[in-house]
Amino acid sequence: MKSTALLNLYLKLTGEAFLFLFLFSFPFPLNAATEHLMITAVQIAGENLSQDYLKIYNPFRQSINLSGYHLRKRTYRGKEYSLKVFPSGTILPPHQFLTWANSQNNFAQLIQADYASRATLSRNNSVALLNKRGEILDAVAWGHPQKYFGFGKPFPDNPPPGQHLERKRDGQNFIDSNNDAVDFFLINNLTSWPITDNLNSEQSSFRLSSKGLTFGLEGSLALLSLIFILIFNFKEKKFP
Repeated sequence: MKSTALLNLYLKLTGEAFLFLFLFSFPFPLNAATEHLMITAVQIAGENLSQDYLKIYNPFRQSINLSGYHLRKRTYRGKEYSLKVFPSGTILPPHQFLTWANSQNNFAQLIQADYASRATLSRNNSVALLNKRGEILDAVAWGHPQKYFGFGKPFPDNPPPGQHLERKRDGQNFIDSNNDAVDFFLINNLTSWPITDNLNSEQSSFRLSSKGLTFGLEGSLALLSLIFILIFNFKEKKFP
C-alpha cells in the first residue's frame, strides 16, 4: 500500500513539475501585455547636428517582423514627420538591436546602422515607434516640447553634442516605468564606431523583473532537480 501510494504521489508531482517547466520554458514572455519593443538610445547631435541615431531593442524571446512599422517624430509644436518606414522583410531577432541613423555625410554607414534616411532629430523633439495599425509601441520625448510622443514627463534636458539619451537598466533588463524623465539618463557618446551592444539576457538562468519571471534552460534543469529532491525528502518523512 505504501509503495502504491508513493508511486501515485511521485507520478502526480512529476507530471505537475513537467507542466510547470513547460509553461515557464516556452519561448514567449509570461506577461506579454507588458512587454514591447523599446527605444533604448537617442542621439540628436554628434560632431555636427545631423549625426542623429536611435536604437530599438527586442525584449521578446522570438523574432519580431517589423515590416511596415514606422518611426515618426514630433517637433516642438507637435508637427509630425516620418523618420523611416521599415521595408518588407525587416526582422529583429530576440534580444537584439536595430539602429536607425541619419544618412548625411555617410554617418549611417560610419556607425553601420541597419536603416537610414535624411530625416533629422532636434532639440525639444519626440520620437515614436508605431506598428502597421498606427499604434504606438514605444516613444521618447526630451527637452520641453509642447505636444509630444511619450509617456509621463519628457526627459528634462536636450542631449548636448557629445552626449545621448540612454535607457536605464536593472541588471540586464531595460527599465520602462512609462516616464521618460526617470527612465533615461545622459551618457557620453561613443568615441569609436560602429555601435555595438552585447546585451544577452539569455545568459541568465532565471530572470525576474516587473515584466514577469522567465526561465532559461539551465534554470529549468535546476528547478527540476529541486523538485526531485523535495519528492525524495517527502518519501523519507511520510513513508519510513
